[in-house]
Amino acid sequence: MITLNSERGLVRIASWDDIESVPGFTADIDPKTVKLKEIIGSYTFDALIPCGLSTCHQPHGNGFLVAAADGRVTNIGRICGKKHFDVEFTQMSRVFLAAVRAQQNREFLGELKHRLPNITAEVAAFKAGEWGAAWINTRINQLTGKSGSLPTPIVNAVRQAVRRGDGALTIQRAATKEEREALAAAADVTGLERRNRISDFVEVQVGQLDGFAALAPGNGLRDVLGAIEPFLATLSEAEIDNLPDKQLRELSKAGSELEPNLERLRTVIGAGKRLLVQQNVQQLSQFATSSAESRLFATFLRDLPN
Repeated sequence: MITLNSERGLVRIASWDDIESVPGFTADIDPKTVKLKEIIGSYTFDALIPCGLSTCHQPHGNGFLVAAADGRVTNIGRICGKKHFDVEFTQMSRVFLAAVRAQQNREFLGELKHRLPNITAEVAAFKAGEWGAAWINTRINQLTGKSGSLPTPIVNAVRQAVRRGDGALTIQRAATKEEREALAAAADVTGLERRNRISDFVEVQVGQLDGFAALAPGNGLRDVLGAIEPFLATLSEAEIDNLPDKQLRELSKAGSELEPNLERLRTVIGAGKRLLVQQNVQQLSQFATSSAESRLFATFLRDLPN
């Protein structure tokens, strides 16, 4: 692939034949008698291209297209460029590569800006509606104890499921004699060692929360939307062609994170909707320790869809 930096912006060419037909192109320039004017392109090929310097002609796969002061154009590799044109070539290559990166950033941001109405509409759709992002976020905060409105035993059960990392709801109960003996046999211990190492309790799974990902650390919808909406607002107002290099780099970097953040938003919204249904959350009612806690949790349940 060949990338030319022209007055029209970046031009990408797939064929080396197109370069050889460029006015002034020559495959044989004496580096001792030529003065470089600028670097006008770069190339990367699997097939090797002979260097255009008469003192080299060594085949290589990566190099630059250079324009000489006399109007001729040829191709040279980075090593030859530094060897024969020293600091001048190094400075020119930096200017060229910076210009290419800037133009690539502008093209990337321009494509995103073209998609902006659809992206904005998708985000708005996630936020709106009876069971949108704000509704989901509020109830997840209740389940995880951030709002302090649900009974502590139920919140603790949710937190334990979060710590486990698998959404399993578990309880501890006294181990039966048979279970203690089985544990001892499995551990191959007896006597004092057995009393010290074998627990009198066993952990039993009593439920499984669907949509558990919505509860996981880092999946708060406020955080997810906070990584998306400011960028969309900035991109909407940005005059991409007039952005200084620093702002262009920063906005392009933020743009590269947009699609992962959108996918994260889709995942968390989907998980939240699977989580926050009565049949799923009803599993937590077994952790209530009093009738008052049961009534409080029942009020929470009634607000969830069937």
